[in-house]
Amino acid sequence: MTQTTEVTQDNEDGIRPMISMSQVLKRIPLSRSTIERKVKEGTFPQSYPIAPMRVGFFLDEIVEWQKQLVEKAAAKAA
Repeated sequence: MTQTTEVTQDNEDGIRPMISMSQVLKRIPLSRSTIERKVKEGTFPQSYPIAPMRVGFFLDEIVEWQKQLVEKAAAKAA
């Protein structure tokens, strides 16, 4: 099993891993404001408030969004 698969699977207790906005920004080469806009537009995975002034994203949703980008690009190239 690859690390990516392991990371995106539910934990033993069924809790899906979350990542912070700063972790999303390390994975996705977009600005914070662009990600926030895309969330509002519904074109990026939803964020969830986890503390005052702090949001989290489900890691599996971010990974799926990335995969969809690759699939769309491949479909356009075909």
